[in-house]
Amino acid sequence: MKIFISWSGPRSKALAVALKEWLPLILQYAKPWVSDKDITAGERWAQSIAGELEAANFGIICVTPENINSEWILFEAGALSKSMLDAKVIPLLFGLDLRDLSGPLSQFQALKVDQDGMLNVIKAINNAAEHKAAEATIEQLIPALWSQFQQKIDAIPLPSKSGNKVRPQAEVLEELVTQVRGLGARMREVDTEIIERDIRRGFLT
Repeated sequence: MKIFISWSGPRSKALAVALKEWLPLILQYAKPWVSDKDITAGERWAQSIAGELEAANFGIICVTPENINSEWILFEAGALSKSMLDAKVIPLLFGLDLRDLSGPLSQFQALKVDQDGMLNVIKAINNAAEHKAAEATIEQLIPALWSQFQQKIDAIPLPSKSGNKVRPQAEVLEELVTQVRGLGARMREVDTEIIERDIRRGFLT
């Protein structure tokens, strides 16, 4: 079963590579594919990507704060959704909360990079497979092999301070509400000033 792992940026790529190495330990039939590492010299890059997208049975999109608005991530997500059901495409959030996801990626059922999230990723892949692994085996293997994956993701460097910080939607909405309230208060002050000015003019004339 071919699994297309989409990435954009160094941290997203590191997560994609970690997934490629770890997933077959849980699901022996899994054949993860990650661009750049798997494209051999001399291949036409775009043609190779298109071929892998078309052949994929499942898609994982490695989403980080740095690439959440990446055009390439959105392109591959769109291509994956066209070639398979949305249930077979999972945005995997690394350093993000579910509420941070918006736009085209929000149509998919996103999961976080933690043990529970990865258990659900594995189960989703297994449900889409023709020859499924026993669920009891999966539930035993993930805790047993989790430390290997945890070490790999813990080794991924933190984002640079110059990178764009993704603000939670709740924080953005709260700021907008505050600004609107402030604007409303200022408009009321202006109306009061105009009325007082007109009254003074009335007394003076």
